[in-house]
Amino acid sequence: MHMQRLTAWISSRSLEIMGREADRLYPLETGGVLIGYWADDTNVVVTAEFGPGPAAIHKRYSYKHDHAWEAARVASEYERSERTHVYIGDWHTHPNASSGRLSGTDKRSLRTVLGSQEARLRRTLMVVLFGTSTEWQPDIWAAELGRASIWNWRRSLLIEPVLLRRYT
Repeated sequence: MHMQRLTAWISSRSLEIMGREADRLYPLETGGVLIGYWADDTNVVVTAEFGPGPAAIHKRYSYKHDHAWEAARVASEYERSERTHVYIGDWHTHPNASSGRLSGTDKRSLRTVLGSQEARLRRTLMVVLFGTSTEWQPDIWAAELGRASIWNWRRSLLIEPVLLRRYT
C-alpha cells in the first residue's frame, strides 16, 4: 500500500504560534496538537494548533504531552466547530537539529496514536519544527498503518513526507 502525496494547508499564524512556543522553551523540546479536517484524500487543513498544557514535561531531547489538557481543548474545538474540526495530529520541536527527521520515539508515538480508539484516525500528521530559536523550519509527516500479513501479524507503519502550503 502506498499513500498518495499529501498536502497540509497551515496558516502562517499557526506556524508563528508554534514558533513562538518553540522559542519560549528553547533549548527544550515542546509541542502540542493539531486540529482540522481532511478536505479529501490528499489535502488536510489545519484550522487550529494548541501548545503544551500545564502538566507537559519538557526536556532537552523529549517532550511528554499533557494528555488530559489536550483532550479537553480538542473536545472544546470540536464542539465550537459544530463537530467538523477534529484532532488530526501532533506537533513538536527538535531544537538544534538540522532536519525534521522522525526519531524512533516519534515513530512509536505515531503508532500509538493510530492504534488509539479515542483518536479514530486512519491517518495522522506530525509536524516537526527543527532548528534554533527564531529560525525554525517545519517538516511535516503523515503516517498510517499498513496491512498485517500472514507472515507478519504486526501492521507496518507507513510514513511519508507531506507538502506544506501556507495560507493567510
